Amino acid sequence: MGLLLVVGIDLTKAISPNKKESMKYKYKEQKKLLGSSTFKMAKSSKYRYLSEILHLAPSNIGGVNICASSSPVCIDLCLNTSGRGQMTSVQKSRLNKKYYFLADRQKFLNHLDREIKLSSERAKRKKLKYSVRLNGTSDLPFERYKLDNGKNLMENNPNVQFIDYTKITNRLLQKLPKNYSLTYSQAENNLEDIKKVLKTKYNIASVFRKKLPKKWLGRKVINGDKHDLRHLDPKKVVVGLIAKGKAKKDFNGFVQDV
Repeated sequence: MGLLLVVGIDLTKAISPNKKESMKYKYKEQKKLLGSSTFKMAKSSKYRYLSEILHLAPSNIGGVNICASSSPVCIDLCLNTSGRGQMTSVQKSRLNKKYYFLADRQKFLNHLDREIKLSSERAKRKKLKYSVRLNGTSDLPFERYKLDNGKNLMENNPNVQFIDYTKITNRLLQKLPKNYSLTYSQAENNLEDIKKVLKTKYNIASVFRKKLPKKWLGRKVINGDKHDLRHLDPKKVVVGLIAKGKAKKDFNGFVQDV
């Protein structure tokens, strides 16, 4: 498997500071990393899923960019400040989790793995399936991060469904774990990458202003606001999302007009 590169940057190294560098990322011990309070995630319960999500301080907040292919408009419209994200305490928690990841990635991954296993067991007791979205406000290649046993989180939790959106084309061009569903996100400046993705089986998420078209980019459009369980979507479709919050006022190409 080749290196994960974005504009000449090896992401695996770019967000893996050495011991000296990691000392500047001070964090407090945090009991829980995953949450499930967002409205769309709550919709998952209708489909008999317990769904959780990991939110880290996005983009270059805190000094390190964890959204390597984010566009200028994407950064401006980031859902980081939507809903409970507007609260100072939530922002501090997300930055603390980001510093936790940067300072001691192995410890962070082990912590996350334990939480996933506990939540999976909780879902099982409730007779639900369990899904987790690792990149709620980030775009990190979790498929490349190994636990102490040499496995990634997906391989170590084969009965858990992992779901994410990404703007990093190369992630879709490499072999992914079977239980990791990635959907590519359209932005105002990635049309050339969109053309590459259209040649694959992967779906593309596009944001529309007021209504969803029947077809977009030559593909059928489905309503992506019904739930966030992207692995349940048919293949080779466009996942249509209606603009919300600040996105309603975007006319720079991120939100599509039909």
